[in-house]
Amino acid sequence: MGEATPTVRALAALALAVPAACAPAHGAAQTPVEGEVRQLVTFRFLPGRSGEGLEILRERAVPFYDNDDAMLSFRAFREIESSVPLDLIVVRGFRGMRGMDTSGERLRELATEQGTSMGAFYERMGAILAGHTDEFVEMLPGFGTGDPSATPRTALVWYRVAPGSGEEFERALAGVVAWETDEGLPTSSGRFLLSDGWHYLRFLGFESLGDYQDYWAGVRTVAAHESVEQLTVLRREVIVSSVSDLAIR
Repeated sequence: MGEATPTVRALAALALAVPAACAPAHGAAQTPVEGEVRQLVTFRFLPGRSGEGLEILRERAVPFYDNDDAMLSFRAFREIESSVPLDLIVVRGFRGMRGMDTSGERLRELATEQGTSMGAFYERMGAILAGHTDEFVEMLPGFGTGDPSATPRTALVWYRVAPGSGEEFERALAGVVAWETDEGLPTSSGRFLLSDGWHYLRFLGFESLGDYQDYWAGVRTVAAHESVEQLTVLRREVIVSSVSDLAIR
């Protein structure tokens, strides 16, 4: 491995310590923990309603999530560049699916204490949505390092792999992750529990769109990446940015 470029060295620093100017207002770091499951909800709003959707999250949901001790973390990501229609992706982490069950009970209790319900939030959001999807992914703590959500740009990459090739794909992915770690790139990975035909999800952190292009140019020189490509049936990528005041833990 050659000497890291200035850009890669900067990303390495980001992976270890996020500057105050870039750090989420309420969040610490969305790095995977053992047994963690994340729920990804992808929203498409009616034309001109994205700002209203963010305000509904701030006013109707975040105050409850902030007090939900069953939830490991919360992030909201705005679309920057996307190959599919989307406006916002909300990511919540839990200690397994049972942790999500516990979170649901806790949120209902909190809402009742305030004389409202989570149903009121869903009703408000539903009125301005053109559509949404729910996905669940089991995080793989050994397949990444740092916190991709703390960088100015975060790429989410979905992988559909050839039938029966999951173990082989993960072995190849481990080689890619080793290269990313040596280069100081903040990444994380997960295996889908519920999705529309996808098998793996990766979070990749970048400072800019140019760094995103440089990443793909660099990773294509890695032998393990060739195996990942050969085992991949379909790949989908989006580039998003974390909404700094919608970050919890």
